[in-house]
Amino acid sequence: MIYVLLRAIGGVALRWYYADVTVTFAPSGDGDERPPLDGPLLVVVNHPNALVDVLVAARAVPRRLMFTAKATLFSNPIAGALLSWIGVVPLRRLRDEGGGADPARNAEGFAAVSNALARGRAILIFPEGKTHDEPALAPLRTGAARMALAAREAGLPRGLWILPIGLVFERKDAPRSRILAVVGQALDVASWHSRNPATAVAELTAEIDARLRAVTLNYESANEAAVDSLLAVQIATLVRYESPSVGAPGDLRDQTAVARLLPAIRSAMRSASPEIAQRASAFQRDLEALQKELDTNGISLDDLAISRGIREGAIFVIREALILVTAGPVALWGWLNHVIPFRAAFMIAGRVREDDADPAMRTILAGTVLVLLVYLIQGAVVALMVGPWWATGYVASLPAAADINLRFRDRFERARRRARTYLLFRARADLHRDLEFVARRLRGEALALARATDAVGAA
Repeated sequence: MIYVLLRAIGGVALRWYYADVTVTFAPSGDGDERPPLDGPLLVVVNHPNALVDVLVAARAVPRRLMFTAKATLFSNPIAGALLSWIGVVPLRRLRDEGGGADPARNAEGFAAVSNALARGRAILIFPEGKTHDEPALAPLRTGAARMALAAREAGLPRGLWILPIGLVFERKDAPRSRILAVVGQALDVASWHSRNPATAVAELTAEIDARLRAVTLNYESANEAAVDSLLAVQIATLVRYESPSVGAPGDLRDQTAVARLLPAIRSAMRSASPEIAQRASAFQRDLEALQKELDTNGISLDDLAISRGIREGAIFVIREALILVTAGPVALWGWLNHVIPFRAAFMIAGRVREDDADPAMRTILAGTVLVLLVYLIQGAVVALMVGPWWATGYVASLPAAADINLRFRDRFERARRRARTYLLFRARADLHRDLEFVARRLRGEALALARATDAVGAA
């Protein structure tokens, strides 16, 4: 019950900071794209964003998760009791306890994990062993592999699976950005065999690493990650070439799929003919020129494919006006009830920043505490005025109003931007035609280059 409540509160808090959290499944070789829904399960996840990663993983896996955490968090009696209450297993790490730590320091933690797996529980593990801002997976620690092999040797009554989940953040430090959780191909530990028992832990760790890399984005530098992120958005938008609904931004799944292909395309280019390499360079220069022209005129690439017809414009105005009239009052109510705790949370989170994970994590934590405090005060006032049942209903309506407010504001901003672009294209039809011509040409060239690099890779 406590886990369900905390998971719900965490999900609401997550939506307050991020615009969208999408869970998708990476295709597997045998066509079975769904993770096991029962039985013992080790969920291994990359760790770019501290506590936020726990909230996203809990949303991606439709069953209760137990967590592992560093033992130093249990030093506070109150925190230790709460963590134990919700099912957190303490693990002792060498760097937290110094060089004199007992080599068997994790025997108790591993035993707790094995017992939980024997009961068919699901355990969440971050095998990197730390949260970080690096643009690639850190070298994996062997804990997950050792837990899995120890549990298998103990003779679990049911099969044990390892489920990799890759978290991709559009911009983890930016409010109203998006998150993609990619559920990878689960590994049946019972059917996995080592070539050499002496190196089984290292081999299984390498297998987990490979499966995590298949569902994450990995770059040599932050600059390379930023360049590919922008390029992936541009190419995905060109290939799709239709304006997404103002109710939602472009699909982060498409952008991530393109970003995952870019390193392979770049590698294929190195062995491609000079002609293809020159075409690729020219494509990138033309794409940069198009983006510069769009930025000069304040146009989003997403909006380039809109129609400038009168009928389409009228439908847009009527639809958005109806949404404004119906959802606007609820959104305003949600804003009035949350503006103070939200702004206070952002101020608290912005005071100290040590890494890119701090803004989201601290805002969500501070916001959750402050919002619950505001709810408690308002609920008490309503209970005194009209009774506890009315107070319960009133407080229960507030999270929905907050959610409507945030989604309405995101939609309103996109609608405002699109309306401005529509009016610009109506006034300057020649600009629209020229930009469309360039975009369609680049779309064709992007597809032609993709086919050419596929041929190079096949050769």
